[in-house]
Amino acid sequence: MSTSRVAAKEDPAAPVVQFQRILVATDFSTGARLALDYVLGMAGKLQSKIFLVHAIPAVVSQYVSPEASEEAIQKAKAFAAEEIQRLVKEAGCASLVQTEILCCGGIWPQLQEFAKMNSVDLIVLGTHGQTAAKKQLLGPVAEEIFRLAERPILTVGPRAETTEVGREGIRRILYATNFKPHAERAAGYAYALEREQNAQLTVLHVVEESVNAPKGGHEILEDFMVQRMKKGIPAICVGNCEPTFQVRFGKPAEEILDLARAERSDLIVLGMRSGNHGTGHLPSPVAYKLACQSTCPVLTIRH
Repeated sequence: MSTSRVAAKEDPAAPVVQFQRILVATDFSTGARLALDYVLGMAGKLQSKIFLVHAIPAVVSQYVSPEASEEAIQKAKAFAAEEIQRLVKEAGCASLVQTEILCCGGIWPQLQEFAKMNSVDLIVLGTHGQTAAKKQLLGPVAEEIFRLAERPILTVGPRAETTEVGREGIRRILYATNFKPHAERAAGYAYALEREQNAQLTVLHVVEESVNAPKGGHEILEDFMVQRMKKGIPAICVGNCEPTFQVRFGKPAEEILDLARAERSDLIVLGMRSGNHGTGHLPSPVAYKLACQSTCPVLTIRH
């Protein structure tokens, strides 16, 4: 169960996202570096504690004799220590992060235990973003975490640009809703981040329809959906937030991606249902496609 939450400050009109303890998982790839840069830009305004964590997989000692296993592990630790210090130096974040090297076991079980022991509120992943003929791939480790973690997940793909975010923080947020309970929970995060980051928030609902669907009646339906989105503004934000509202018609993932590109969004916020998703069963095709293909990071909130 997630420990992160949206709460109110002493001023009830000023919600705050309590991402107080953020785990950034790194495998020293380009995607992982993008994720770190993004979090450094976001976390400053949240005054968060950042754990920069590398997990050494069990495979390191799998193909050597028991006698050589300890030596292999120590070499892997030494390599990881050098790489993580290089990363910290390049990012200029020595005073901002606590580094950890975990060993040995499955990568996700190690990270999961670390997150639990350190009351982590948010897990951040840099993804590979590879594509196959009919399937988008986050990479096997990121996919496992995306499928199984109950905490909020921030995925940063290789298409994401983090330079401006690292310098100025999050400026444009896109929150996509389908009005279901998990989407309503994510709304609290979107509105709170708008205030914390001093960002412009766009709220989007996509009316799902095929390309060949008749176009009549869009104006009436659009007005209805905008009013429904306005009713979803958290009570503590009424009168204190100025989001824009958009309704689009088509396939949800494609429309969300298109609007994020058009508005040069710095973050997409999306709710997902909680549940036990075994191997090969992803929690949300829309969320998965966004995480794989988005040109900005994607924050998924489970409920």
